[in-house]
Amino acid sequence: MAELRKTSESVEEKPKSHMEPSSKRGRGLIIEGYPVEGLSIGGHETCIIFPTLKLAFDIGRCPQRAISQDFVFISHAHMDHIGGLPMYVATRGLYSMKPPTIFVPKCIKEDVEQLFNIHRKMDQSELKHNLIGLDVGEEVNVRRDLRVRAFRTYHGIPSQGYIVYSVKQKLKKEHVGLSANEIKTLKSSDHKHSEGTSSCFYRRHHI
Repeated sequence: MAELRKTSESVEEKPKSHMEPSSKRGRGLIIEGYPVEGLSIGGHETCIIFPTLKLAFDIGRCPQRAISQDFVFISHAHMDHIGGLPMYVATRGLYSMKPPTIFVPKCIKEDVEQLFNIHRKMDQSELKHNLIGLDVGEEVNVRRDLRVRAFRTYHGIPSQGYIVYSVKQKLKKEHVGLSANEIKTLKSSDHKHSEGTSSCFYRRHHI
């Protein structure tokens, strides 16, 4: 994996809803036009962020810039990848941000639910979030034109990686020239009026 440089922000600063492109700050990477930032220190912390897509892969110790991401994909349950998850959810609640959506390997979903229940009991807080178990081979749309699929990886404990796809819809040839209302009618009748094409621009393995 290409090197990613560590970012530093004050822990007291409220996360910004708008992220500056990495190139303007002179750090980070650009993959297929998407800025990528984060850090990965084996055994300590891993969190890879796509700020313009509002998603992160693993949460590490919950670095400040990860808090603004609406989606988090967890690869496995080692502490350097998942340890900051309760803090991530709690901090978003503190700033009145919408509950995040968290994807975890399906085999650890119940354990993660118990983890949050314990923190709710101790902290007396709601810790609102959407927790979804995603199995190997399953896909999820995080945006109309963006899809993420889980794939198998091999580690000391159950783990998986994630592939990010951009998806484009194009009108079928036989429907070219139809009015917007005609296409809408076809769509409402479950008639397939477009064909999808996809391209992979990011493949995330666990570290």
